[in-house]
Amino acid sequence: MNLAFFLKPKSEVLYLYDDMSLAEALEALRSGGYSSVPVISREGLYVSTVSEGDFLWSLAQTDGAHLRLTPARAAEKLRLRDALRRDRNPPCPIDLAVESLLLRTTEQNFVPVVDDRGVFIGIVTRRAVLSYFLNHPAFGKN
Repeated sequence: MNLAFFLKPKSEVLYLYDDMSLAEALEALRSGGYSSVPVISREGLYVSTVSEGDFLWSLAQTDGAHLRLTPARAAEKLRLRDALRRDRNPPCPIDLAVESLLLRTTEQNFVPVVDDRGVFIGIVTRRAVLSYFLNHPAFGKN
């Protein structure tokens, strides 16, 4: 089975651009109501996934034993790409085996999907994969 069966296309997914300011990106995340979303380049390449915690830690500064937050004006100058962890939520190819997809969704709420050029084409949600297996004759309802 192809992942396209599970795919929520890019046109239906909230994603952010890596060159957005932290303030813009945080507002988009907040208004979308998600705790993490994919981040792509302006060329459409998948870069990483950003979470609420990434914003917090990129805006937090330590001064010895004290923690202080970056002023809002400074957050306008910081770029989202500077807050990203590159190893978070690696993408999978569209031809990934369903069994491998199931394993990936045990660790992540969604799996970013890319084409053979690394261009972001959408996500597969944990909900979609679980629903499939729960309704599959071999596992759940007949």
